[in-house]
Amino acid sequence: MTVVLFFSGQITGAASFFDALSTSLTGAPFFSRGSFDSFSGSIDDNSIVKVSSNAGYVDDILLVFLDKVSFFDRKRIFDSAGGRCVGFLEPANLFVLQVSFNGLDEAGALCENLMKESGVLYACGSYAFRYNDDYTPNDPFDGIDTGYDRWDENNPGGSTWWLEAIEARNAWGYSSYFNHINIGIVDSGFDTTNPDLNGKIIFPTGTLARQNIPSAHGTHVSGIIAARGNNGKGIAGICQNSALTCVDWEPEEGQNWIPDLRIIFGVGYAIKAGAKVVNLSVGSSGSIPDGKPAYPALWMNAEAALVSVYTALLYKEGYDFVIVQSAGNGDSNGNAVNAFNNGSFCCITEDNSLSEIVGVPAKDILDRIIIVGCARNLGSGQFAQTSYSNVGSRVDICAPGSGIYSCSTAENDYYQYMSGTSMAAPAVTAVASLVWSVNPALTGAQVKSIVCDPSNTRYDVPPAGNPFWSTPDYQSYRLVNAKLAVEAAIKTIAATGIVKGRTVDSFGQGKSCEITADKGNKEFSFCSGSDGYFEFILPAGDAEIQLINSDATYTAIHAAVSAGGTADLGDIITV
Repeated sequence: MTVVLFFSGQITGAASFFDALSTSLTGAPFFSRGSFDSFSGSIDDNSIVKVSSNAGYVDDILLVFLDKVSFFDRKRIFDSAGGRCVGFLEPANLFVLQVSFNGLDEAGALCENLMKESGVLYACGSYAFRYNDDYTPNDPFDGIDTGYDRWDENNPGGSTWWLEAIEARNAWGYSSYFNHINIGIVDSGFDTTNPDLNGKIIFPTGTLARQNIPSAHGTHVSGIIAARGNNGKGIAGICQNSALTCVDWEPEEGQNWIPDLRIIFGVGYAIKAGAKVVNLSVGSSGSIPDGKPAYPALWMNAEAALVSVYTALLYKEGYDFVIVQSAGNGDSNGNAVNAFNNGSFCCITEDNSLSEIVGVPAKDILDRIIIVGCARNLGSGQFAQTSYSNVGSRVDICAPGSGIYSCSTAENDYYQYMSGTSMAAPAVTAVASLVWSVNPALTGAQVKSIVCDPSNTRYDVPPAGNPFWSTPDYQSYRLVNAKLAVEAAIKTIAATGIVKGRTVDSFGQGKSCEITADKGNKEFSFCSGSDGYFEFILPAGDAEIQLINSDATYTAIHAAVSAGGTADLGDIITV
């Protein structure tokens, strides 16, 4: 017999009663679908059953993804495993069950039986790894000068080299196209009192706000993405017209073992709260001893299966997103390994994804994941991968990550230098956010395509010269470029043409100059390089351009901009 229960909007008392009954019998309400994680406070390093020195699982926890089933089916499914719900993630219909089992074999048998039950999409254990913040705070920063900064995209240097290398300043010249965007960060804690971040950081729930333990790492990542500009303090983040939805994945200070449950719940909370791009500067490759595989391939593939199903269900529920993860900082000795070993979204491939079981092709998932390697500055517009930056086919792009000056905690006077792939990933997160803010109608796959398209980059990032570079895992990647990615996004919504030329002094020598233009309700502002050369795009039509000298005098010039064409203004003498 099938029992169907209907509650109209007026009969809220009956629904509340049934929710209370459901909670009593199964551990979770039926009608009130809000996410909750009552399990999180009880899971710490002592909850992890270790199968090796750096891999394990959470004792007595199983994860079950359900289709939309009735209360009675749900109770039947939970009872079949002897489980009680202690957590629920709404976007993916993921239930966290507390189940008594003895060892992996028994857990595996329970999961196999669960997946035979009608209405169960997927069931697995909660995998755990020794996770690391992917940064090296004691890095010597490659001798980068930290003194007076002269902004020069042709020769990035000083504490702003990372912004110069990705041409952030000229990307900001298109700010009249930027819409506000919500960016997610799952990291190890955030200092909300930092003057460049105060008021920008929000938490999805009051519980997550109380759980937050301020950390230099999470705060540094946040600053790279979205620190306020033009406030006379600290730094300028890449995507400033944004809010940061943050989740501290480290519920206990100093915790080493983190179940993937914490990572995926963090991502889910951020996406449910409206985040379009989510940053993960975290990974597990740092526990690999001497470059030797730390985890059996089956173990990493099992993790990939869980994360791919979870991601596919988010997508199937109508959420679109881009997830950016750092490639990882090598093994326990800091030597680069394949980024596949960095866990979470790094280990998903076409072969091990199980997204198809919920009707989502693996490509749709991989097209929304960007894995980021770390670049260091060699000077004179030359870059190379850092020796610790993980490699392989899972790496999509590189970003500046060595010697990055950004926000920090109050105990560090709010600012400090850090190095690592942790610092590279947020640069790509911010560029992807700029792209999506230009055209909110883009899909996550289109955003990744724009950001990672080699034609939207300027620099190559070759191997570092490490003796291991001769292996097939090692290859060159491109350096993310904010200006070119933003221009590509603008071209999806407007007919544009190129304006280029060179600003020179009266002796014909190239000189840097500020360049502004007004086009209808859009204002543009750029700078020519130290060699005087400039190139930018404008909407098609006539444009009046001003070239402003350091003493505030200016030269005005007319440009006829045709759609798809190039207006070459040649040498322009500015005095």
